[in-house]
Amino acid sequence: MDKTFANNLKRSCPTADSNNTVNMDIRSPNVFDNKYYVDLMNRQGLFTSDQDLYTDRRTRGIVTSFAVNQSLFFEKFVIGMIKMGQLNVLTGGQGEIRNRCDRRNKDKKVDIATVVEELEETFSALF
Repeated sequence: MDKTFANNLKRSCPTADSNNTVNMDIRSPNVFDNKYYVDLMNRQGLFTSDQDLYTDRRTRGIVTSFAVNQSLFFEKFVIGMIKMGQLNVLTGGQGEIRNRCDRRNKDKKVDIATVVEELEETFSALF
């Protein structure tokens, strides 16, 4: 992470229990554009998962392409949103919560209903 960016974050959020907030995009926080990808190229990504898109050689070219070509970013964003809108979301016992997001569960499915039941039990015990 860029040292100046990291220091600014530390000043904004000095402790883990801070209620302070920061902008995800330091270049144009109130505009929908490609500047977040420019942030990533400058090692100023707020989230590790996002910064890894630039760090990883497999996805670095995509980040670079979006950073230098806003029209390409808009075009691919529209395609991605259309595809996401066409997904059939699984609910209840049909769905699965992955133990690791990068692979399917091998043996036991962790379904949403089970997770909700466990959370309800936990909250009931607390309150």
